[in-house]
Amino acid sequence: MTDRMLRERLGYLSDEFDEGMSAHLRSVSPHATHGSRSPRRSSRSPRPQQQQQQPQQPAPPQDLPVRDSRPDVRPWPVPSEQSLNNNDDLLSKRPLDIGSLSLMSAGKPIRGRETELKQKIQTLEDTVAEYERQKYNVMGTFSEYRERVAERERKLEAEYSTKIIALSEEVLGAKKDFEARMKSFQALQDKFEREKETALEKLRQEHQKEIQLLEQRFSESQLLNLEQKYMIEIQRLEEERKSLKSEKERLGETFESKLRRAQTLYETELTAAKMLYSKELEALRDHEEALKEELMARQDEFHDRLQEMQLQAKRSQEELSTCRHEVAALEKRLQQKEAEVIAISKELEEARTETNQALQKLSTVEHELLETKKKYREQEEE
Repeated sequence: MTDRMLRERLGYLSDEFDEGMSAHLRSVSPHATHGSRSPRRSSRSPRPQQQQQQPQQPAPPQDLPVRDSRPDVRPWPVPSEQSLNNNDDLLSKRPLDIGSLSLMSAGKPIRGRETELKQKIQTLEDTVAEYERQKYNVMGTFSEYRERVAERERKLEAEYSTKIIALSEEVLGAKKDFEARMKSFQALQDKFEREKETALEKLRQEHQKEIQLLEQRFSESQLLNLEQKYMIEIQRLEEERKSLKSEKERLGETFESKLRRAQTLYETELTAAKMLYSKELEALRDHEEALKEELMARQDEFHDRLQEMQLQAKRSQEELSTCRHEVAALEKRLQQKEAEVIAISKELEEARTETNQALQKLSTVEHELLETKKKYREQEEE
């Protein structure tokens, strides 16, 4: 396309020069006819056929008309190397024709016209070379900027994904730690129940043995009195056991309710974090696709697009700052959950202290029972 346009412009220049030369030769030659035309013009002119068929008016014998044949110089697309070589060959052939015609005419105005045409051709070549250099520079800077923007977006996406993965791993680690603590607490609770049952069973067996020994040694009246005392003591101990059991059930219910509440809060926070991550990822992908489409569609509008890309970079920075704020908020929530877990562990410690107190009470009861046995033996010896 560019080669054809350059050929047409050079054809217009050569046609104007040939027209002036032919008119001058017709005015000088005695054999010139009014209807003759230059074969070079008919073969090289790119103008329409209708214009070529019009009869040419004879030029005056003297005073050649001064015509301004300078074309409008505009920035054309960069021609190929082959077209430039063809144009150089064409321009190298032109001076030969012009020189031959100048020898034939031997007129000073024709030589001035030749130099003017050479200057115009040189300016056209300089304009084409300058445009090609500017275009290559602009395309190189634009491709570098596009690569920098793509690399920056990839880095931002990688940093955000690593932060989200680290946060999810921390949440999973906290969940596993909490579950391990719950299992250990359940095991301790079961162990305490088994130890309590075995201790009560041993006490019953020892009490039964002591009753049998007392039955063998004492009379029926004394045995009845002792049996009543022991029954009262057993009832009191049974009531205390029931109260401790109810207290244990109440503590277990409160602990289970708090545990369920913590689990629900953890699940809601985890789902919210996942939804937020998916939304942010979709937004980043949509933003990346929009950037690619705009870069593909608006390569010719480089300067306007450069400003828009700067604005989009600012927006991405703002989105990154918002993501950082959201990550900080999630970290604060995680700290709150850890504080709740610490509070629950404190409650567990309190429950353990209460159980220890109950065991101490049981040991005091056993001690009192031993003291009563000693007193009874002393009374027996007396």
